[in-house]
Amino acid sequence: AAPAPAPAPSTSGGASGPVLDESKPSTSIQIRLADGSRVVAKFNLDATVGAIRAYIRSVRPNGPANFSLQLQDFPPKPLNDDAATIAGAGLANAVIVQRA
Repeated sequence: AAPAPAPAPSTSGGASGPVLDESKPSTSIQIRLADGSRVVAKFNLDATVGAIRAYIRSVRPNGPANFSLQLQDFPPKPLNDDAATIAGAGLANAVIVQRA
């Protein structure tokens, strides 16, 4: 029998998720979008903040062209380095807020 296909990345909102390498460690990140909705997506820990931005643009192509991201924390931490990895920026299982 053929092996079962790998499960699709888990997302909500009906959009396709980021490319997920099942052989690497991953995490779920909740993203609160500027329009008030939220999505949860799985990312590999070596994915970058830039990959999160690209994912947001893919799920909300008509959303704000320029936006900032911040870690929902106290105080909120801006996520300005698109080259930072999810692991390096401490974003595993985090809640990220999009600000228009």
